[in-house]
Amino acid sequence: HPYIYKITFATASESSALVIRPFSEKGTLKDIIYKAKPKDPFLKKYCNPKKIQGLELQQIKTYGRQILEVLKFLHEKGFPYGHLHSANVMLDGDTCKLLDLENSLLGLPSFYRSYFSQFRKIN
Repeated sequence: HPYIYKITFATASESSALVIRPFSEKGTLKDIIYKAKPKDPFLKKYCNPKKIQGLELQQIKTYGRQILEVLKFLHEKGFPYGHLHSANVMLDGDTCKLLDLENSLLGLPSFYRSYFSQFRKIN
């Protein structure tokens, strides 16, 4: 799918998994919002609220549509994707591409699991 970031190499064993993707100089959507460089340490990148910058309305529309299209594609294929957040959206020019699709195959809990588990009684 054009909105899924490619994997260069992947392997798995009974105790671990390894996924390698090409490095992106531009970084993720979170890096763009925080005006951060991908190689900088986490605290330097994301702990300065003065650097945060919003996106233009046209960017929001474009990225939103692309993300919804790939989520629809995954849903139609019966593939769960519970790890949607700005750090799992890679930017390639003006195109958004989702990362970490393998998390559900590896049995990793959803990014939002802690929020959902508060509402156990809701069906």
